[in-house]
Parts: sequence; structure tokens; C-alpha cells
Amino acid sequence: MKKVLLIATCIFYCGILAFAQEAGSSVYGNANRQRKPQLGNGELVGNAGQNQTQFIEASVLMNVQPDAYVAVFGYVQEGKDPNAGNDLVNAKFAEFTKSLLSLGIKRNDIYVDFISQNRVFDYAESASTITEKLSGFETKKNIAVRYADRNLLEKILSAAGQSSIFDLIEVDYVVNDLAGSRAKMFQEAVKTVKQKETAYSNSFGIKLTPYAVATERYDAFFPGEQYRGYQAYEAGSTYNAYNKTVIRPRKVSTFYYNPLSPGDFDAVINPIGIEPVVQLTLFVKVQYDLPRTVSK
Repeated sequence: MKKVLLIATCIFYCGILAFAQEAGSSVYGNANRQRKPQLGNGELVGNAGQNQTQFIEASVLMNVQPDAYVAVFGYVQEGKDPNAGNDLVNAKFAEFTKSLLSLGIKRNDIYVDFISQNRVFDYAESASTITEKLSGFETKKNIAVRYADRNLLEKILSAAGQSSIFDLIEVDYVVNDLAGSRAKMFQEAVKTVKQKETAYSNSFGIKLTPYAVATERYDAFFPGEQYRGYQAYEAGSTYNAYNKTVIRPRKVSTFYYNPLSPGDFDAVINPIGIEPVVQLTLFVKVQYDLPRTVSK
């Protein structure tokens, strides 16, 4: 999207796993797709002469430091025949793997993923005829590298660059004990619901009888989904330049990490620091019955 403004311009647009922190080129494909947690609103239902139903909700956010990371690099190579391109990719990955092993990364933490092998066509021109012909084959492969030390990424990037592998696709975050994290979140949600129940009873004299859990919804938000992109610049003005060509410089786009806001939740486990983390959410809605009312 391009806009010409005459005075000052500051353009922000939504984006979303290298850029600021650890994102990767995949952020370009996630524009305007930043997810938000699905929360609800309390409601009262029921008719006179029937049990009325009240819902109490609890939303919990948990910030979790990852146990490991997986950096995914992509490489594409053309060749005159299928074997030629494949051999060149394998040679690059073998060189890269050797450097990774020297960094202390285990071979079991390195995986080569074959993506595709496509025919490549080009045009040949002779006299008044342009003919599309097969010109070669293109091999695409990815290599995934798992590591536990966050600071190791810089060395991995350097090793990849030395092997002419420049496409860092994404950095995935690995959390080993999701079940344990969910159990902690559920306990916190139960505590929040009971605190609200007690508060309603003490403050308003509302007597509530628990009936059922109406909703229990978990979700996980990884840093690669939470990047937003923007452009910031000031543009000058042009006057009396109708017969002139105006040449403008390329405006730089960049990204920043925009985590979920703790203010949107009833409870937060592990307040976020300055590093991107995995954010787990839980939304619980509990159904309560109110005393029956009789219409007059």
C-alpha cells in the first residue's frame, strides 16, 4: 500500500516466526493475521417462573519460556537435470551441517525436509516465433535446526551464511510440558471464578448454585504470530513540479513484537519480560443457577 502525503506520514500496518527478536521471513506472509484470544461476556438468561442462569467467566494468560527453538532455513537450486540441482542442495546442507556439529548441535537435532522438485521453463526466440521450452529443474529443500541456547542463533545464522544459505524462514518455539502449564492455568481459573462468586454473594447478596462448565477453551500464541509491521517516515512536499519526475527513495518496512496485553485477562501467570515468549490462554465460563422467581 502506497500513500503520498505532503507533510508528515507515519504508516502502521498489521503483520506477524531474521527480524527484530526472532521472527524470520515468514512474517511477510502473515500480514494482518495477528490473532487475539477469544474471550466472552457474562450473561443472564431465563424467564420468570423458571430458574435463571448466570455465567461467571475467567480468563487466564500464562507466559512460558520455551524449552528449545527450531530454526528453519530454506534453499533453492536449479540444475540442468534433477540430479544436478539435488546434488548442489545436498552439498550446501552437508557443509552447513558440518558447521552446526562444530557448534555442539547434535545430528539428531538437524533434519532436512524435501519440499519439491519442479521443472523450470524459459522462452527461446527465433525469427518471429517465441517458444517455451524446458530449461532445467529446481530443487527446494528446508533444513531444521533444534537448539536450546537462545544465544546460539547468531552463530547458526553465521554458519548458514558461510554456506550461502540466507533464507531463515522461521524460528519455532518448543514447550515440552503443555499439559502441566494447562493444569496451572485451570487452577488459576478456578480460583478466579470462586473469587467472583464470593464477591457477588458478599456485595450483592446473590446466591449462586454451580450447575455446569459451559466453556473451557485453551489456546497458544507463538511469537511468530505476534509480530506487527510498520513504516515510519516523514515525506517532503513538492510544488510546481508538474513537468518533472519525482523520484522517491524506498521506504523501509520493519517489524516489532506485540504480545497479548495482560490487561485483557483476569489473571496472569509469569509476567512477561523483554523477550518473546509463548503465551498460553485459557477461557472458562461456568454456569450457575439463580433462585427461581415467580411472576405475579
